[in-house]
Amino acid sequence: MVQIETVPSRRALILGVGAALASGADAQAQGVLQTWPLGLQLFTVDAQLKADLPGTLAALKQTGYQTVETAGLQGLTAAAYRAQIEAAGLSCRSAHVAMGDLVSNLDAHIADALALGAGWLVCSSPVPPTPIDPTKDWVAAMVAAMTPDAWRSNAAQLALIAPKVRRAGLTLAWHNHPMEFRDWGGVCGYDILLAAAPPSLLSMEMDLGWVVAAGRDPVATMRRYALRVAMLHVKDMVRDPAAPVGYRSVAVGEGIIDWPAVFAAARAVGVRGFFVEQEPPFQRPVMTSLQISRDYLSRI
Repeated sequence: MVQIETVPSRRALILGVGAALASGADAQAQGVLQTWPLGLQLFTVDAQLKADLPGTLAALKQTGYQTVETAGLQGLTAAAYRAQIEAAGLSCRSAHVAMGDLVSNLDAHIADALALGAGWLVCSSPVPPTPIDPTKDWVAAMVAAMTPDAWRSNAAQLALIAPKVRRAGLTLAWHNHPMEFRDWGGVCGYDILLAAAPPSLLSMEMDLGWVVAAGRDPVATMRRYALRVAMLHVKDMVRDPAAPVGYRSVAVGEGIIDWPAVFAAARAVGVRGFFVEQEPPFQRPVMTSLQISRDYLSRI
């Protein structure tokens, strides 16, 4: 049976979350960007990095971003990529790697994360039971493909990977998409994954935009998994019937997520950092969107 870790096992934590949510004025007074550095998931500017890596990194720093999370190495060695990141005045805090790559070459990805200067190695996506049709939207296809058995298979791999990542001096986390929250009789993929390793070995990087796309409430979901949530993807969404999963990513503050409530809950559960992320297609130049996100976050 899957054991679901919930906040009631830590009554004090429940009380802390409730108090934080009830005190929105205090949370806003503290200020999001006074609590955490402004981070960016570099997938957001992947096309720009491919066209002009040093110029894009410099523009991010000029825009006010301080830390980054990688999504690949842009054809460089990890050490060379770190040098480019730090030359721009940024720091790499976290590295995203897909589960399939972790399974096939864990030692190399651990070494890369360490060479980047990252403290976190984040599994960005699961291995599906069969290859995904490349002509279909990846997220929508994965929602359909990931079964309980597929999640159990991924959990079995996590059980092997997590202790090795910890011994290397890194923290392992799981990044979600909507498919983790598909329900099978009261248990979802997230619950199956988290049963693979204790909180000391496996954390969560909760992508709040995808939580909304899965039909879940971000604050309630953070509270449910409060023992695990260590980092966030700050991704705003609007409903869009034309989008494959019914939602489209927008600049932070332009969508439907109640960010003051989210960050109050984030403080209460002990979130250690966040990365802004926006998914293509973009309705305006991506750097303009990132400025809008920065400006909004600086006001709350």
